[in-house]
Amino acid sequence: MSPPAKDAREARRTMQMNTLNKQVGIIVDGLSMPVPERRWFEEWREAGIGCVNTTVAVWENAAETLGLLGKWRVVLEQNQDLVAPAASVAEIEAVAASGRTAVMFGFQNTAPVEHNLDLFGMFRELGVCVMQLTYNLQNYIGCGYWEEKDTGISSRFGKLALEEMNQLGILIDLSHCGERTTLEAIQMSGKPVAITHANPREYVGTPVYGAGRLKQTEALRELARRGGVIGLTPNRNMTRHGAATTLEQFGDMVAWTVDLLGIDAVAIGTDYCPGHPRSVRTWWRYAKWSRQSAPAKEMEIAPHEGWSEWMRTPAGLQNIIVELDRRGFGQADIDKIMGGNWMRLLRETIG
Repeated sequence: MSPPAKDAREARRTMQMNTLNKQVGIIVDGLSMPVPERRWFEEWREAGIGCVNTTVAVWENAAETLGLLGKWRVVLEQNQDLVAPAASVAEIEAVAASGRTAVMFGFQNTAPVEHNLDLFGMFRELGVCVMQLTYNLQNYIGCGYWEEKDTGISSRFGKLALEEMNQLGILIDLSHCGERTTLEAIQMSGKPVAITHANPREYVGTPVYGAGRLKQTEALRELARRGGVIGLTPNRNMTRHGAATTLEQFGDMVAWTVDLLGIDAVAIGTDYCPGHPRSVRTWWRYAKWSRQSAPAKEMEIAPHEGWSEWMRTPAGLQNIIVELDRRGFGQADIDKIMGGNWMRLLRETIG
């Protein structure tokens, strides 16, 4: 393509995005895990993102997590022209209306509560709004998808933890949970829950690296029936064509999932984790529970550096808006997928 033709195409695309953005409400990323640095906040603003569920802790204990929350608060204060913490829908809306990104603190594991029910409330008071029950492994609440046998939600502490999270206004996330734990949590929770970053197994298939993280249709239908939301992710490990997945192919998955679950249950969760060295990513997987490091095969097959060309930065969310419009989704439906469904779920859970 000649340079003038390419420039004209980009100009048309920019005009189209600007027109669409005026009609889309708050754009919400269901999950991201960046290093707390200004450059990533700048990417959020360039992408027009109004709110991000930002992972603060995975394997850390309570004391370590307090340190991380403290660091995040200092960095947010230093970059208040771009971002601000938010722990309620009203705060999210206020921050987004100011032209900044609302940072909602979340955990990708319940390790920080150290099987102490009292700590759920403490962390909620510190602004933590989302907690994933497990990260790959079994804990006091339930099982992660890595376990060979999923024993489901613990009938004692697990059940009490769900009740505590419901009462306190903490959104339950099931993205890394095993099949039985996922389904039981959906059914046992008194409020709707989230799968912030995963894809449907029936659509993607199992010959992908992250096949265990894909969610079964039974659980997804139950999630939707009870008012929950799934954040579809462009993460290469959970898409049918990996890093080669095109924008159109991702759009195919969005449309398929909407047909399966209905428009009110589908959103986006990028699982975008910029700035972390490979050693940290390995620690997320193996942490303190094993002397094993990530096997060479894993490092070769699933380098997290590789994202689809259209999703190299959070600005890829703008591409999804254009793709949904191209497919004939109405503005109200685009708004739901890009953030409205998350906002509705947050209103019903965190308040």
